[in-house]
Amino acid sequence: MVYFKYHNTPGEETLSLMQDANSVDGAHFRSFPPVIGPFANINSSTEFSGPKSWYKESRDVNAFGGKTPKPVLVASHHRPCDEACSFQTLSTRLSRKETKWSSSPKFGVEPTYIPLYWEWLEDVLHHSRRTLASTHILDAVYASMYIYKCNSPVMQAFCESWCPTTNTLHTSVGEMSISLWDIYDLGGLPVTGLFYDEVVPSAVELEGSDDEHSLYLPYSCKYLFMALHYLSEKHKVTTITFETWCDFWFRGASKYFLASGNKKSVLPTLMKDFSSFNGPRSWSHKMYEAFRILRIPEAHHRQTYLAAFLSCWLCAFVLPVSDLGCIRPGSFKPASFLASGKETSLAIPVLTSIYHGLSKISNSPTPGKHRESFPAQYVYVWTAKYFRSHHIVTYDFVGAPLVGIQGLDSVIKSPDAKSLVSSGKDFNWLANSICGNSDEKREDDNHQPKQFTNFFISMRSCFLTLRFDNNYVVEPYSPHRFGRQFGFHQDVPGELVVQTQNITREHMYYLFQSSIRLHTRATFLVPCRTFNAQSRVTPSFTSWWESVISLTVASASKTPSPTNTRSKKRKGDGLNTQSKDKAAKSTTGSHRVKVRLASKVVNDGPSCDEHAGEKTVFDDIYDDGSELDLSPEEMETLQSDANIAEELNACGNTFASFPGQELMDDAIIDPKTPAATTSVPITSSESSSFNAQDMIAMVDRQAASFMINSIKEKLLNSPLATVHELTQEFEHIFSYIREKKIDISTTEAFIKGYIGCGSQLHNVQLGKRGNTALSDLEQQSSEMESSMKEDAITEHKKEEQMKSLQREIDQLQQVRAII
Repeated sequence: MVYFKYHNTPGEETLSLMQDANSVDGAHFRSFPPVIGPFANINSSTEFSGPKSWYKESRDVNAFGGKTPKPVLVASHHRPCDEACSFQTLSTRLSRKETKWSSSPKFGVEPTYIPLYWEWLEDVLHHSRRTLASTHILDAVYASMYIYKCNSPVMQAFCESWCPTTNTLHTSVGEMSISLWDIYDLGGLPVTGLFYDEVVPSAVELEGSDDEHSLYLPYSCKYLFMALHYLSEKHKVTTITFETWCDFWFRGASKYFLASGNKKSVLPTLMKDFSSFNGPRSWSHKMYEAFRILRIPEAHHRQTYLAAFLSCWLCAFVLPVSDLGCIRPGSFKPASFLASGKETSLAIPVLTSIYHGLSKISNSPTPGKHRESFPAQYVYVWTAKYFRSHHIVTYDFVGAPLVGIQGLDSVIKSPDAKSLVSSGKDFNWLANSICGNSDEKREDDNHQPKQFTNFFISMRSCFLTLRFDNNYVVEPYSPHRFGRQFGFHQDVPGELVVQTQNITREHMYYLFQSSIRLHTRATFLVPCRTFNAQSRVTPSFTSWWESVISLTVASASKTPSPTNTRSKKRKGDGLNTQSKDKAAKSTTGSHRVKVRLASKVVNDGPSCDEHAGEKTVFDDIYDDGSELDLSPEEMETLQSDANIAEELNACGNTFASFPGQELMDDAIIDPKTPAATTSVPITSSESSSFNAQDMIAMVDRQAASFMINSIKEKLLNSPLATVHELTQEFEHIFSYIREKKIDISTTEAFIKGYIGCGSQLHNVQLGKRGNTALSDLEQQSSEMESSMKEDAITEHKKEEQMKSLQREIDQLQQVRAII
């Protein structure tokens, strides 16, 4: 029999587990007030200060002279600001020689082999698959059955470009980041649900019930503490390892293990469905041993068994925030809630942990020396999807997409990982977007499917929260800084409103409620898919980001003073977000500069030396003075299609400016690529076995790559106004590739967008084939000539004004430098 006692001494609340009611010896756990439940004494807030619309339309002059609406994400915790400032990243600190990487850098915590864990997981899937599905964690739980390896060069480059002030990746083309949507869609973790309150409860909360005789906590929570006490007494230890926990609860046979000595590894294989786990299987007499020891009633076996497994899953796979390799008693409460069928928000604390861990690496005096406590596998799958850092399985499998990068040989070698990340040129912007064929405006009402509600929450700015024991972690979440990943255009993000109040339980819960608030009647947008998301930027952002890069480079080149050659770790680093934000503000404040933002699109756009002189889409449209035949009505009709033309202009203006391999999705490879960099190895370097399935997959993908390259060559050799005639033939090829289960959605969208632009040109040319009177043409020509002269005069005056202002600015800067 185990007795629970709660010592409510102010500042030292303790839960004690003892064998005798009068004993003073036993297991003692520090307890803290909960954030949720009847003992939290926190009122739910009904206030919500979010905007009525989470996007706006930025209008810039397009190539046809009109104003094209560009959807831009907005933020609720940023103030408008057009000042550029330098941002400190690990890369700038390395450049100033303030720090250096350790010889064998470590990053986050990645899943490792735990004896009997995988066998236990298979048994749980037999008995509790419906419960796991009802709480929306089935795919995420199944994903813990595999090993995920770190691509060290890519991860190191990722950390060097990470900015702890903004929680974004800074590259030459703008900011990127891991979003809540990525954690939900790639990792399989729910965004909505109960607050993740990892804390040891009091004895009253653990055993008590309300006036209606309903338990405050699920009964399984008490049994988990009893098991912890039993194992502590048996092994004479204060902490219980994962291996000890698994061995106690699962009494089945072992069948998986890693290679050791002369034994080869036996690892789980990917499954195409869950059919092998249909229905519970009978337990042997030995499997009931844990229930007999703890004297758990038979009616409570299944739920307690699942809660025990989920506590291990939370500590080992989802949130390895402390006591690595050991069971945390604070996890018993959320694990019991999940086992009882209550959905819990896991994506939010996981992303908070990732942001927090990456920031600690960035600010560390010796980055990589110590392993930071965040679940690294979610970062690995993000880099795999957006930077192609890992081989991704191309055939069907169950579980979260995270499962697609499992395996000991999944890492892809990158010849220049630092350039890959910092340049952002090969970034697969829409790798995880749900963008459709057209913009889709929706309202946050009570009738949206779960997919859209999660997407909506992921697009809103907020402060993310994580609570474990007496630790409160709050991190800013600013998706409007990387809106291109959702299909939006990128605008100047503004300045973060710094949190000034101390983080309390009440404030943390308010921030959490705000982050998942639904039914606000606010509008949001699911943008259409674009074939070049990188070009989706406003002129204002382009000017602003160029200034940011210049200031950051200048800051990185400065020689550090003797007093700051080594960064000092602040007391309580990471747990006090107020000091973190103040430090960030003081760091960036000394490198600010006012930026004169552009007001319209520059029609010639960025040039590419490699394709200089090539005929552009705009050359085709304006050939032979054809723009003179466009009436105002026709010009207005073309406004909705101007985005395609602008994006083609921004990416070099020609289809030829896109190399074939850059068009390929994860599933497509270049036949000329060396075998070491292909997405699926034909045979393992560690085994002489022949893998026929991988060979077939390789051949299919090489054939698909050849077809896509052939399409590209055909398009390059065809006049733009005639490419629409190839649509039917191309569709046959696309259908064939899709039947092979090869994802070419990004490539297909680009090609169809190009064909659509050619179709528009064809329609314009058809509309000009009339018997227009000569007098009409002469009048139009005269009006156009007059208008062009007026525009030229106006433009000349503006240039003179700009030159004058620039001279004044230069003089002021010289005077300031002297002072």
